[in-house]
Amino acid sequence: MMGGSLKLYYDLMSQPSRALYVFLSKNGIPFQRCPVALRKFEQKSPEYIANVNRFGKVPCVVNNDFRLAESVAIVRYICREYAVPAHWYPTNNSLQQARIDEYLSYQHLNIRADVSLYFFCTWLNPLMGKEVDREQADRLRRRLDKGLNFFEQVLLENGAKPFLTGDQLTYADLSAACEIEQAKIAGYNPCTERPHLSAWMAAVREQTNPFYDEAHKYVYRLAPEHIPTPTVPCDDDD
Repeated sequence: MMGGSLKLYYDLMSQPSRALYVFLSKNGIPFQRCPVALRKFEQKSPEYIANVNRFGKVPCVVNNDFRLAESVAIVRYICREYAVPAHWYPTNNSLQQARIDEYLSYQHLNIRADVSLYFFCTWLNPLMGKEVDREQADRLRRRLDKGLNFFEQVLLENGAKPFLTGDQLTYADLSAACEIEQAKIAGYNPCTERPHLSAWMAAVREQTNPFYDEAHKYVYRLAPEHIPTPTVPCDDDD
């Protein structure tokens, strides 16, 4: 393990930031919390780009003079450098590792894109003063429906698998759950008429709490009243 203090630069409104926040916290890896306010575009400041993340994004970790961006690269690095239970990302089992990598590669242009496009169209754009294009919103909702149905029916095999790659929780599950939670802010309940996806999300939350709820406190607060969410204290310092 590299010496020094690990710093995590994150915003809890960022799905991959939440996943890394939960992952580090759950595994007892000491890290310094370095919030970055995306709403203020702090990630685009010259100081941040020069000293933290040249890509101008979150999350990012800094360990002494070593800086690393991109959440998947970060979690692989953490699993190599720190004592992390093997089920998260088994560095000594290439087949299990490959299955996790397969999902993480799939996610970016599928579940992540499905949720993010709908979120931007129906929640973030109006927040920025733009009108919602209803035709586009309907199209993106159908895309999100299709993606989550595939997730439940094919990836979870309609409940035959408790987790994405088998019987144990992996980083693929945590990353996916954090992505899917984002849809709730836009008034979309991913669990509606998807009992197996609902059971899977509950299992991910149960196995990673209290850190899962801590990381999702803003999601829970911003979700409309008709979306069921836990009640979690919400501070204003993240």
